[in-house]
Amino acid sequence: MPAHCTVFKPVRAISLMILLLASVHSTALELSEQLDVSGFARVIAGYLDSEADNLNGYEDDFTLTEQSLIALQPSYAFSDQLSITGQFLAHSNPERESGTEWLYVSYQPSNHWQLRAGKMRTPFYTYSDSIDVGYSYHWITPPLQVYNNYLVPTFTGVSAAYNYAGRHFALHLEGFYGHFDGEIIQSGNRVDIKADVEDLRGIAAILSSNNLSLRLSYNTAINKTDVPQLHPLQQSLQQTGFSNSARSLDGDGRANFYQAALSYDHLNHFLKLEWTRAETELDLAPSLDGYYLTGGYLSGDWTVHFTYAASAYADVQAQQELQPLRNQPGNPLAELSQGYYQIFDSVPDGSLDSYTLGTRWDVRMNMALKAEVSYFTETSPRSGFFGTRFTTGAPQELDNKLNATLLQVGWEWVF
Repeated sequence: MPAHCTVFKPVRAISLMILLLASVHSTALELSEQLDVSGFARVIAGYLDSEADNLNGYEDDFTLTEQSLIALQPSYAFSDQLSITGQFLAHSNPERESGTEWLYVSYQPSNHWQLRAGKMRTPFYTYSDSIDVGYSYHWITPPLQVYNNYLVPTFTGVSAAYNYAGRHFALHLEGFYGHFDGEIIQSGNRVDIKADVEDLRGIAAILSSNNLSLRLSYNTAINKTDVPQLHPLQQSLQQTGFSNSARSLDGDGRANFYQAALSYDHLNHFLKLEWTRAETELDLAPSLDGYYLTGGYLSGDWTVHFTYAASAYADVQAQQELQPLRNQPGNPLAELSQGYYQIFDSVPDGSLDSYTLGTRWDVRMNMALKAEVSYFTETSPRSGFFGTRFTTGAPQELDNKLNATLLQVGWEWVF
């Protein structure tokens, strides 16, 4: 197949879906006043210039498939208090599963309270609910160091939200409880591991006054993810008496997530800061800090913005009981020791900085065109975001610091 056919095939498919959904949208509104159908779409093109194989799924080739998508969001109101809402996404990225993103029943007993039950977005971040709706924020891609470590994107359970709007301030409180069972997405790529997350709960508070807004959240869960690839090594360690090393490969343990965000929005400029920290009891999952600072200037239908973002992993702590055997070729346990430490040597423990300059043009009330360039640089190696090249069967030296420049243009639409 010619190269140009491969490039434009996703565009034709997405265009057909848009026409189909637009038709469904108008028909649904005519069927019943209780049924409301909305949706959104985005077509994102990108190119990566880097010595690494990929970053966030992008490679050194022009592509339209990494972040392009289209979604339909129907909502049916049984009464003024009771409704059901769904969101169905079609992704062009094979690393992301298309289908039902959320589906929940909502009950609003008063203007202050809203209760929901079903499948919902996990409210970790400022843009958790709208992360797929590119029209709702100024970037093409939100800072990877914060938003691409989204291990539990949705949950099934219940949530309760309280809203208060006073003369001088507004307050939003939200709490949730549920579980997650599905594939893990880390650094933009699907990990071939099924996550089993229980006792997933959290609380978020948003306090707003005039142009200022502060968001704080805390989330916790019990991770019971099983990693079959590690079973043989764990069994060998257990049988040879290295029980501490065997336990260090377990995938069970509690995880805690903290978030804080501060934003200032004015008529012609804005400033936003968001910080996150993830901690776990797992030896193979070191704590991770990420944050970004972004600002922009608005002039008419145009927005120009700049973002600095950074992330850093804590050091990985492997057990030391096998260390004396690591460099003893004649010892029959040397291979076992090398296999154990090789796993820990591959765990990300580095840091990544990025600088993004972008622009947005609001073509009309529900449509925007965007362009941005981002430069990524590892301040210490193995930041966890790069896929390194393989040449002779082995990756590049782990101590190499990788850099990348990502160019993107995008079209965003809500309907």
